[in-house]
Amino acid sequence: MTKASIVQRLLDEKQITAEEAVVLLQGEVVNIPMYTPNPYYDAPNTTPPPVWCSTDTLNTPATGDSWEYRDTKFTPPKD
Repeated sequence: MTKASIVQRLLDEKQITAEEAVVLLQGEVVNIPMYTPNPYYDAPNTTPPPVWCSTDTLNTPATGDSWEYRDTKFTPPKD
């Protein structure tokens, strides 16, 4: 039960005037919860993932060849 609900009940029952209600509620302090950040949140990891480069020279295309690797090169099906 809050002060405001009691004052509203008294107003409804006409036991106090609106001016008296204002005086009663004037000193009331409303507690607004303060923002507290999530303690479990950590800053996001913005480090780029590692990149691995192949040193395999058997499957790499020769100079002037297609850009595709030989073992994964697209070959259309033969009808």
